[in-house]
Amino acid sequence: MKILFATESYYPNIDGGAVAQHRLVHELVKNGHQVGVIAPNTAFKNNVEDDQGSTIFRTRAVKLPSYMAGKYHTSVIPLFQIKKIVQSFKPNVINVCSPYPNGVCAMICAKKYRIPLVGSIHMLPENMLSPFLGKTHYETLQSWSWWYLITFYNRVDWATVPTQTGANMYTQKGLRTPITPISNGVNTTMFSPTNEGDYLREKFNIPKKNIILYTGRMSREKNVDVIIKAIPDVIHELDCHFLFCGSGGNYKQKMMKLAETLQVEDHATFVDFLNWEDYPNIYTIADVFVMPAESELQSIVTLEALASQLPVIVVNCGAVQELARHENGLLFEPQDSKQLASNIIKILSDKKLRTTMKKKSLELSKSHTMPYVAAQYEKVYENVLEKYK
Repeated sequence: MKILFATESYYPNIDGGAVAQHRLVHELVKNGHQVGVIAPNTAFKNNVEDDQGSTIFRTRAVKLPSYMAGKYHTSVIPLFQIKKIVQSFKPNVINVCSPYPNGVCAMICAKKYRIPLVGSIHMLPENMLSPFLGKTHYETLQSWSWWYLITFYNRVDWATVPTQTGANMYTQKGLRTPITPISNGVNTTMFSPTNEGDYLREKFNIPKKNIILYTGRMSREKNVDVIIKAIPDVIHELDCHFLFCGSGGNYKQKMMKLAETLQVEDHATFVDFLNWEDYPNIYTIADVFVMPAESELQSIVTLEALASQLPVIVVNCGAVQELARHENGLLFEPQDSKQLASNIIKILSDKKLRTTMKKKSLELSKSHTMPYVAAQYEKVYENVLEKYK
């Protein structure tokens, strides 16, 4: 099968959608499919790259200076170039992964040339708006964002979303397209409890104490401040350390300043995104993983924590709660730093509970392997191909 993806964020970007798409593409290539990806370039020109058997068609793009310190790019009027790509690649199926220029133009081409169209959903209005707008403006535009997302994905032949919670959200907002929940998946070979990360402890001067870990983008919708506000209560009861692994420009600086204001900076370490050789190993020096974001359609980093055999503490909101309801973790209410602190203390104070949760996390991760995820996508592609026949 020839499958063409279209997205606005892809390798080497580090975010949930980009990572999920990259892993899926490689798994589909392993299964014998011919896979292409349309994604923004880092320069104002078109070019083509080979990536471990897949082909990346980079479209001319410009930086988004206000988002993630200008590390992201967006394609500029890519319709003509995408038409050329579609005509030369001749895909059996097009899979759009974001409702931005590349996805919109790929959708236009799919309709024009009658190519089956799958839409993979990786975002909520919070993900669209929070990086750019203050709270007041976000609340004003939230309903418009839902309208746009629903309108876009109602034009595909079949939709996928990482969780049943996400499918329910979109259906309740008006999605009429057939939708299949398919996990983002996790590479259980790359993320494993047998990884060795002690060298990272030494590299970043992380003390040999119980470690509470957060990984991911440092942006407003991730609510990292909720973790930092929990630190005073936790260290009052336990001798432990908090590790934040991720980049985020101005927001990250604000979080470091918040730690200083609360006088807990000596109990927290902030490091930037690690390279792919080091990143999976950071989980192995941790004892608990925390995810406070309320706008997750699943949370790939939480899946990585499960595969690394970590107990998880996640917010009781959105879809991420699905990953902590299997005796492998605890939930806390949105913005409730006191309850988060209590949960951290509970897990770290009970070795038997922590051991049980670690085993359950590893068991749960086995139902999110990439071979299983790719097989589910293949079924969706076969469904849309059958519809067109």
